[in-house]
Amino acid sequence: MSKAFVAIHCETGKENPIIRKLMETKGISEVTGTLGLYDIIIKVEASDSMTLEKIITKEVRRIPHVLTTMTLMVI
Repeated sequence: MSKAFVAIHCETGKENPIIRKLMETKGISEVTGTLGLYDIIIKVEASDSMTLEKIITKEVRRIPHVLTTMTLMVI
């Protein structure tokens, strides 16, 4: 099982719709709103690293109003 934590910076005021979308996304097991440079932290889990990468690049980063992400791969 591959895991990663992703810190997400989004447009101000768009956090709640993004959180709702993330909670519906397969492979995302935790979603938490935060204060600071990043607005949301998520935990992504997949059977392998290629699937994990697809979830992050094809799903998370393409959500409207997501500005930047920082991925921390679990070793």
